[in-house]
Amino acid sequence: MLPDQRHCASGSTIAVRKSATSLRKPEVSTLHLHLESAIGAEVPIEGHLATDSFQENQVMQVRKQSIVKSSGFTLVELLVVIAIIGVLVGLLLSAVQSAREASRRMSCQNNLKNVSLACLSYESARGALPPGSTINRVQQRNGLSWHVSLLPYVEKNALLGTIDRQVQQFRRDDAQHQPPNIYDLEQVNEVRVELFSCPSDGEGVDNRNGIDLAAANYAGVAGSAASREVQDQFVGEEDTLCGKANLDGVLFPGSRVQLRQVEDGTTSTLLIGERWYQLRAWTAGAFVPVGTDSTPANQPVPDTCMTALKNVSAATPLNASFANAGYYKDHKVNDRPGEAPAELKIISYNDLPFGSFHPGGANFSTVDGSVHFMSNDIAIKVYLAIASRNGAEINDSPWN
Repeated sequence: MLPDQRHCASGSTIAVRKSATSLRKPEVSTLHLHLESAIGAEVPIEGHLATDSFQENQVMQVRKQSIVKSSGFTLVELLVVIAIIGVLVGLLLSAVQSAREASRRMSCQNNLKNVSLACLSYESARGALPPGSTINRVQQRNGLSWHVSLLPYVEKNALLGTIDRQVQQFRRDDAQHQPPNIYDLEQVNEVRVELFSCPSDGEGVDNRNGIDLAAANYAGVAGSAASREVQDQFVGEEDTLCGKANLDGVLFPGSRVQLRQVEDGTTSTLLIGERWYQLRAWTAGAFVPVGTDSTPANQPVPDTCMTALKNVSAATPLNASFANAGYYKDHKVNDRPGEAPAELKIISYNDLPFGSFHPGGANFSTVDGSVHFMSNDIAIKVYLAIASRNGAEINDSPWN
């Protein structure tokens, strides 16, 4: 008998290996079908079981195809990502702008600090603070501002020499040998002195009568309007061009205030403040009417045009808008807060508010040379009190 044949009870011979092979075929077919359904394609199996390695490879291919199919962004997901990026960029830009403005405000304070120290250097050398303006009563010509008086103390001697030469030349050429108006100082009109300018002011030049005038953002505090009635205030009629000038501060036309005369204290009396309106040449001081020699501090000088100086007034608080203040309609204003609408009520520009391009307030210096940022919310009573040098007011410090 052959080795692969056996006899059963009926004597028939059965091929064992063939029967075994026939029994395993369904297993191969089943595996073939499972692989076809898993990978979506026919897998040829040549009559024998797939090895373990072959099965592992097929499973890995299935997993890779599944990962590839699910790796893309949907439109909604993409829009969400873009929105988040936009919000982050907006926050970043806002933070950058705030940081830049903080830097500009600090630079402005440094400028004001140096200008105030120059005033004290002038006082040490001359025995008094500089005059707010030299007095020029001829043909309504402006005297020279306190900025000009400070030039030797801010290392601008060459510029002062240029001004002196122009003034002397004009006097020689004038039939009456009178001093020039500001528009006649052609060689210095366009010279911008950075120390007199706030970095937040993007304009810097004021054009008057076709002439570019380099601007100054710092004005001397002439005094407080607390003791007087503002003439023609908010009556809807044109006031005089300039109005009245107070003389109870430390910088006013023809002033020569000594530190001992600052009876309210040097730390509690304003010296210089920021202004954003009516940018004029930094050389222009004030025009004082003919015949005015001296006036008591509680008697404002009428019809005095102050350019480098300002009153502090209850009617026009710090950074007051033109909706509350009004403006003399023939005069240009800077880009903050913009041109005054025609229907606004009118006041003189001596009573226009101090203010700045910084949000929330403005920088001021006191007679001791210190610099502070004053909030728009300062109490009017305190604001008026610190503008006078000898009002004997008792107030809490505005710098707390």
